[in-house]
Amino acid sequence: MEHTIYIEAIKKALKARGLTYGELAKSLRMTESGVKKMLNGKDISFQRIIQICKVLDVLPGQIFSLSEKSSLPILHLSDKQQDALIHDRKLLAAYWLLTIEKKSFEAIIDQLRTTSSELKLKMQKLVTLDLITQKRNQFLPKHQGKFRWPDDSKLARLLNQELSQQTLKKALSSEDDSRNYHRFAALKLSEDSYLKFKQKFYEIFEEMAQQSEREELTSIQKKLSDFTFVIATSAGGIFES
Repeated sequence: MEHTIYIEAIKKALKARGLTYGELAKSLRMTESGVKKMLNGKDISFQRIIQICKVLDVLPGQIFSLSEKSSLPILHLSDKQQDALIHDRKLLAAYWLLTIEKKSFEAIIDQLRTTSSELKLKMQKLVTLDLITQKRNQFLPKHQGKFRWPDDSKLARLLNQELSQQTLKKALSSEDDSRNYHRFAALKLSEDSYLKFKQKFYEIFEEMAQQSEREELTSIQKKLSDFTFVIATSAGGIFES
């Protein structure tokens, strides 16, 4: 079965991981010439893609995302899961840092200024809630790749309100324009133009989220930085209540 559209994505992932054809060949129990022929050809089996993903320690969906442009999948959380995250902000922070920002257990301890035993309790609660998984002594994200929560969900509404305010405050208070950016404008637009304006911003968010997932897989991690984005518009003039 042909999966030619994924060959270039696999090559990029190999380069990002610093893995040579010879090393891949050894892991696949193939000859180096066989691997070169496979990745320079026009045909690669789905089974072989799965094997390569295991060597690269990525999910097939992450490889495929390099070759396909698709909307971010929507992740639906139960009311019980959302309520637990909303009412325990340290639990929410631990979940966010592990699942969204892909931080290590040690990095989360430092960022939350907590202890290993306290964080372990939070992680075990997340496991109980079926929000993350645990393999041996390692806590792992249950949901791989980029995703979004439904806009009308309790958790999304809360995060949109609180984190948007926090992000805007940081952007406005910073004097480093190279790392922070904000612009303000008051415009007169038709309703149709305003809706198109909003749709363009939505498309930009989707595009950048997909780009982020590609770069996390194909770029050297130390070259990537965390950025937070918020876009806000409001109907009415500046001084209208």
